[in-house]
Parts: sequence; structure tokens; C-alpha cells
Amino acid sequence: MHRQRPAWMPAISSLSLLLLAGTACRPAGDEQAFRATQWNAAAIAAATPHFADRFGAYGRHETLRFKRGDTLETLLRRAGVPPQERFALIDAVAENFDMSDFRAGAEVVLRWDLAGRLLGLAYPLDYLDDLYAWRRGDGFAAETVRATLDWQPRLLTAVLESSFYETFQAQGEDGNLAVRVADLFGGEVDFFLDLQPGDRMEVLVECAQRPDRETSRNRILAAWMEVNGKRHAAYLDPATAAGERRYYHADGSSLERQFLKAPLSFSRISSGFSYNRRHPVLGVNRPHLGVDYAAPVGTPVQATAEGSVARRGHDRGMGRFVVLRHPGRIETTYMHLSSFAGGTAVGARVKKGQVIGAVGSSGLSTGPHLDYRMKVNGKFVDPRKFRAVAAEPLPASRRPAFTAAVARYDSLLNTLATPTLLPALASAAPTR
Repeated sequence: MHRQRPAWMPAISSLSLLLLAGTACRPAGDEQAFRATQWNAAAIAAATPHFADRFGAYGRHETLRFKRGDTLETLLRRAGVPPQERFALIDAVAENFDMSDFRAGAEVVLRWDLAGRLLGLAYPLDYLDDLYAWRRGDGFAAETVRATLDWQPRLLTAVLESSFYETFQAQGEDGNLAVRVADLFGGEVDFFLDLQPGDRMEVLVECAQRPDRETSRNRILAAWMEVNGKRHAAYLDPATAAGERRYYHADGSSLERQFLKAPLSFSRISSGFSYNRRHPVLGVNRPHLGVDYAAPVGTPVQATAEGSVARRGHDRGMGRFVVLRHPGRIETTYMHLSSFAGGTAVGARVKKGQVIGAVGSSGLSTGPHLDYRMKVNGKFVDPRKFRAVAAEPLPASRRPAFTAAVARYDSLLNTLATPTLLPALASAAPTR
């Protein structure tokens, strides 16, 4: 089945990724995205309940979906649950769950016994956790249960060819894995200029699949990139929480930099920094003190570093623009935007990676692109050559556990690596 490319993911990706070894569970994006609507209600309803002894033998089940404005009480009333049982069940759930977190579109499964009496309900909280409520005596009890997943390591080995995002999809993987890898190395690899055909990538992931979920779960343990003969490596610190995963080099230094290498996730560069470039509109030679990123109208533009909005407006030449002020007397400018994002009024604080606008063709422009510029101490510098400050290294207290993890990741790389290269993907021709 053909998956439509997201609107923000241009077809003109700089390079492709040809998968060579291993088939990983299909990534499903960031863990925050696994919400209640992403489960297989039919599968969980037909499966043996976690509390089989507490549910007892049941005769039927019913899947109910929250509509806008629904509460658990209205859902149970619509299912015909008697008032006394309805409120007893709600009281039990309320002791373990914030009732305001039920959202439109979410589904719950109700179970009845063979005599038609309500036994309880099941409701997924996220990929790992489920809320269960079951009959106990004359009332109900509820508990949050965490699933035990069987994590299996998989290695994706790749040679860069032409289309980074689409080749993941062509190999049966979610293209968002490409986005995650690019974000991982976004502080030290420019995915628009640094990569060349023949560069190599290896991604070590752990994945697990729940039978009652429609998607798999995966986490990147480590990634390696060979770019122009230089090897880059990223290792997960096992001590970081799931939602705050941090990656470091083998020596504990951080991959994170004060600035991202580029203000777009995927695109291509159409014009570089120059003090003597012929202006495509005016037809005269004038300095071009930035880097042009050609991309479709509407492609999100992200702040390359934390800072504040110094200026925002519209200029005949620059079109719609945003100027950000960063620590260290650094300014970045984003020009020819089609629109501004919310939260970018003058004086507003922005985070690194926050979307501040969208690519356009406003001002003196021959086509959709972003003109990205940087000033340091009041002077323009080439953003591609700017050396950003690294984030704090791994704390010494976590170094022993991290070193052991690095050894394990490297061992898995050597164990899972496949020496045989598959033929090049015919459909992965460069997009012009």
C-alpha cells in the first residue's frame, strides 16, 4: 500500500538511504505519539484479559468510542450500564486515572459475563500501560498494568544513494526513522552538504510488538555514520528516561550543539554563502551572506538554537522574515517566509528546533526557498562553517554504566552486521 509523503517532507531530499541488512520493526515515531487511538480494539477485546481470574468467564464485549464532549459516565450510560454499577465503576477508575484525560476518538472495551452482568473495562493509556477495571464484591477495582515487552535488537545497514526518506519506506520501514536519525546527528552533520553517495549508515534499534497494538515500538540504541571518510557515532545513555533520551559519543561528550546545522529537516541547498553572487531577480552582482534552502511552500522552518525574537516583519527584499537573538552575541535570520508560526511575536522566547514559520517565496525571490543567515558579533558568517558549542558531557556518575552500554551496542553491531550487500534499489533514483 502506498503511503503518501507528509506535506512537510519534500521530494528533493539530498541523498537516499539503501537498506542492506536486517528488517526492524516498523518505527512508529516518538513515544508521545502512541495514544489510545493507536491500538487494535478488536485484538484486545478478543484476547485473554490481563486479569483473567478477576474478569472471570465473559460472554461478550463491546468497544465504545469517546465522542466530543463525552465523559466516561455518558459512555457507560449510552451502553446501558445501570446507574449503581455505572457510578461504582467510575469511582474505581477515578482513583487511578485523571478522568479529564479521556479524549474524543479514544476507545474502551467493556466486558460482560455470560449472564449479562458488567465485568469491567480495558483502556490503553499508551504503548506500555493499560488501565483495567474489574468487578470486586459489590463494587469495582481498577489498576494500571504495564505490559512486559520482548525487545529484540535489529540492525539497519545502509549506503547513501539518492532518497533518504523514501528508501526507508520502500524497505517497509516508517520514513520517520530517517527523521529521527537526522535529528540525532543534526548538530554535527549537514544532511544537505556533507553527505556523498557511498557514505555509510548503521542504525541499531530495539523493537517490540504488542499483539493488541496496530504499531510496533522501537528505540534507537546507537547509530553510526561514515561521512566523507569520517566516522560519527551516537550512543544512548541507558540512564535517561524514555521521553528524554540523550545520546553521546563513546567518550561521553555530547552530540548536542548550541546550534543545529540547518534550519530545515530535509531539503536541498540551491545557493551558498558568497560575497559576490549574481542576484537571480535583480540581475546584478551583490553579496549573498547566507545559505538558500530550496523547499516546497509550507515546509516548516525551525529555530537553529534557543533564543528570543528580536525582529519580525515584512520587507521588500527579504519578504516575511524573523530575526532571532541568541546567547553569545549571535543572530540568525530566516527570510522569504510564507507565514509566521504562533509564539513568534517580538520578545517571545523560542527553543532549538521550534517551528517559527514556513518556507515561501515572499520578497525578491524566484521560487520557494529559505534564505538563512547568521551574524556573530555583528558580522555575517557562513552558517555552514560556524562551530557551535557542544552541550554538557555525560556526568561522571553515569560514565561506568554508559561505558558498559557502549560496549554492548558495539558488540551487537559486530554480531548483527551482514557482510553481503544487496543490489541497489532501482526505484531510488535521484529526484530532480
